Amino acid sequence: MPPRKIKIAIAGVGTVGKGLLDLLKKYENKEIKIQISAIASRKKRKFLGKSFKNTVFFDDANELLNFSDYDILVELIGGDNGPPKRIVFDALNKGKHVVTANKALVSKFWHEILEVSVKNNCLLKYEASVAGGIPIIKVIDEFLLSNRIKKIYGILNGTCNYILTNMFSFDKDFRTVLNEAQKLGYAEADPTFDIDGLDTVHKLSILSSLAFNFNNDIKNIKLEGIQNINLLDLKFADSLGYKIKLLGITELKEKEIKNAVYPCLISKESFIAKVDGVYNGVVVESDFCKKSFFVGEGAGSHPTATSVLSDIISIAKKQSNEYPKELKYNKYIYSRLEDRWGSYYLRFTTEDKPGVISGIANEFKRFKISMKSMLQKERENSQSKNATIVITTHNCVEKNMMQALRRINRLSFINKKTIYLRIEDFK
Repeated sequence: MPPRKIKIAIAGVGTVGKGLLDLLKKYENKEIKIQISAIASRKKRKFLGKSFKNTVFFDDANELLNFSDYDILVELIGGDNGPPKRIVFDALNKGKHVVTANKALVSKFWHEILEVSVKNNCLLKYEASVAGGIPIIKVIDEFLLSNRIKKIYGILNGTCNYILTNMFSFDKDFRTVLNEAQKLGYAEADPTFDIDGLDTVHKLSILSSLAFNFNNDIKNIKLEGIQNINLLDLKFADSLGYKIKLLGITELKEKEIKNAVYPCLISKESFIAKVDGVYNGVVVESDFCKKSFFVGEGAGSHPTATSVLSDIISIAKKQSNEYPKELKYNKYIYSRLEDRWGSYYLRFTTEDKPGVISGIANEFKRFKISMKSMLQKERENSQSKNATIVITTHNCVEKNMMQALRRINRLSFINKKTIYLRIEDFK
């Protein structure tokens, strides 16, 4: 029996696109033959070899709007508007399948994009949009289909993980490590999307929407980045038995969804704390599988391209009667971050004089906050007038903590705004 021929049109030949072409050159399958019918790329590249003898080339992805000789559109441009949005919705409306690595597009138009794919009896695959070479979408959508997922959390941005890891490992400040990451290609020239946490928010939105079958708009995900993380806090965290990681956390309790992206302290003994460098790590907690842990390269040419090719093959193997016929979404309420029940790491910069600890303790008592541990760093030199005090707390309500900190920061002996980080009890 001759192999089934699948025609693909590729939009965007950047890092992931080039990786996909590398994989396709080596890919062999007796059941499926993949033919590249079109490539749209703004960058002038030489496409050599017999793989491209029947390929049409476009300088502008918009030209794909008038092209239909393909079965699957592979969108690797990125961005939630402009040509990526136009060509993806156009392909779906033509009844073409779509494979994309575009987390911004999928997270922003989750509901609309799935509705269009079901209406036109075609498939949307987006494994490469989250965690690069970790097949986390397939795990949630297929392997854990028989389980009720309760919580997902993890490191979803390799750039941030690299920065936090290397700050502590090499005793360097944030700006120095960020510059090194940019030189190595781990961080963009404009790293804002990564370090402010928005990249993680998009990925968490997709995982949450899929796991809990609802439309989790990124506007409902609380966000804090790593740009204000200080080397001193990484060192204090280590002495207390923690690491600081940027985590995306989504959890369903009854009909309430918890969503958050923020840097936090986690035990050095936890699964996720052991994921360092540019790697991603994801933990999925479910009723029967309990805790499933996945780690791998979260970005890069070949790991992400592997996810793209996996989706292409998956579509090629599916029968039309396996396509979803209708969509039904759940409705949940969103928990407020101010209602969070948990513990905290606090670093105070104060005058070095008697009464400081009792002054802080009085405000804690007012808002029902109790101390768990305390460290005091000696003055660096005799001329310094500042003392550094680090306190961890027992569990309390975040609203109470924020009210206490507002009052503490106004006390006469507080010389700098208090640094606070949440502590997450992940095993």
